[in-house]
Amino acid sequence: MIKISELPLIVSADQFYASKQILLVDVLYVGDAPRSMREYIKDSHGGFVYEKKTYMPITLTGNPESLIANAEKGIHFKFDKGFQNVYTLDGNLDAAIWHKKLYDLTDFVGSPSIGFEREVDFIIDRYLVNYIEYPKPPTKLLEVPAKMPAIGTKAMKGLKLVGK
Repeated sequence: MIKISELPLIVSADQFYASKQILLVDVLYVGDAPRSMREYIKDSHGGFVYEKKTYMPITLTGNPESLIANAEKGIHFKFDKGFQNVYTLDGNLDAAIWHKKLYDLTDFVGSPSIGFEREVDFIIDRYLVNYIEYPKPPTKLLEVPAKMPAIGTKAMKGLKLVGK
């Protein structure tokens, strides 16, 4: 069993593309499911409750190209009794690195099966408690000054007005 908290965190795009296997970790909010389904997710899929809301940890593995190719398609999670939810990665690599969602699994390439230990406290701490919104780039291309300078309304200093 692998502890996510002990895996090398990807901190740059170069490191992301140099990795042979990537692990993406995030949480899926499932609090809108019926109570029986939330209990089922907690018991069967590693779900947990934080501040009276039910979440499920998501662990996706793949090579860098496949993660980017599937980023905006959305991953459809289907549970028993007809409940389903869609998780979408926005495709912004910088934001995924900012949120500490990517880990290097290169050392485990070729392993027949990969299992992860349940680390609820680590997941809550990293992805819910200490979540900081990714800074959005400025959207303005040009900014008009608040007060436009008036041209020709003041005499320049050091020059005298020529007769009228």
